[in-house]
Amino acid sequence: MYSSPKETLAALGSVGYFTDLKTATTLYLAGMIHRPILLEGPAGAGKTELAASVARAYGVRLIRLQCYQGINEEKAIGQYDRSLQELYVLLMSRSERTPDWAEIKREMSSRSYFMAGPLLEAIEQEQRCVLLIDEIDKVDPAFEAMLLELLSAWTLSIPKMGTVQATSIPHVFLTSNQDRRLGDPLRRRSFYLVVEHPTAEREASIVARRTPEAGKETHQFIAGLARSLRAYTLEKPPSISEMNDVALAMELLGLTRLGREHKDIMLPLIAKTEGDRNRLLLKQCFESIVRLAGQYASELNNAVNSPESKREEVTA
Repeated sequence: MYSSPKETLAALGSVGYFTDLKTATTLYLAGMIHRPILLEGPAGAGKTELAASVARAYGVRLIRLQCYQGINEEKAIGQYDRSLQELYVLLMSRSERTPDWAEIKREMSSRSYFMAGPLLEAIEQEQRCVLLIDEIDKVDPAFEAMLLELLSAWTLSIPKMGTVQATSIPHVFLTSNQDRRLGDPLRRRSFYLVVEHPTAEREASIVARRTPEAGKETHQFIAGLARSLRAYTLEKPPSISEMNDVALAMELLGLTRLGREHKDIMLPLIAKTEGDRNRLLLKQCFESIVRLAGQYASELNNAVNSPESKREEVTA
């Protein structure tokens, strides 16, 4: 993994994640010196996909811990298999020799009777993996503090068992939608990247990879539509994956552009709350968004075909 920043950029591009050299350089440095990366930004901007793309690009396993309010250490690290422990005690009590209860207690507290959660599973991998701790801003400060041992010393302390040292150090990604400000100790241990929605040109490239049969005009229109929708006052602006769904729908329906007659077809794909649906149903609202999308698509086409852009392609 991570031969150089440029190789990292090319590897991500090969699996369909289009980013810039600055981001690729941060990934390279974090991977080489074993630092987690904290990704913050709006929902649907591609934070989770970045971690998944790194795993795909390098052919390594992705282990994911999905955070939520109330998550505890047992869900993250693991817990003892009580049924297996009880079976072991039963078998030892029925053996012919006198049970050595001190030995039984030690055995029951060993790794053999512990079911690993995502964190323990990640550091026990023989080959380095990608560990995604998704939506870390949903946990409470106590759980956040528990992670500091892992991200500092690459160990986990498990009651009764002791300290488990990492067999391999995973490449850790922490994602946050900024619902809660994370503590400074966690931030100090991480490299920090802000992941915004992609530029129109980059989004057109993402859509083109998902719908290669559609034409360049359609890809640029989808990118313009994404920009137009995100500029509007929606409760839930569309994510990259949702715009890919729109592109697939247009391809299946044989559409290259949208008009007012497509409003009812498109609303279930782009309006994900009742409030957003009502906004888009207002007179001329959908039509205005589509018209603006066309303007953005034309601007994108002009920018891509400009002499300066072509000179940059030749230089690259």
